[in-house]
Amino acid sequence: MVHIQHPPKLVYDDTGRLVEVILSAEDFIDYLRSLAAESDWETLPEHLQDAIDRMLIDEVCAEKATALNLEALEE
Repeated sequence: MVHIQHPPKLVYDDTGRLVEVILSAEDFIDYLRSLAAESDWETLPEHLQDAIDRMLIDEVCAEKATALNLEALEE
């Protein structure tokens, strides 16, 4: 379950029908994490699979930037 921290922005068309929901970047990342943990990957639309892949790649890159080389520490 995702707990939204910031109110989403709702976008309506000319007829008053809701056509878009805009989340903050932080809330969107939380939403993607929830989807990755709780959804069947094969049932997700391709654009959400791509977004989750990108989020995971960004997390790995951030971890890699802060990682310590243990071999260098031993020297």
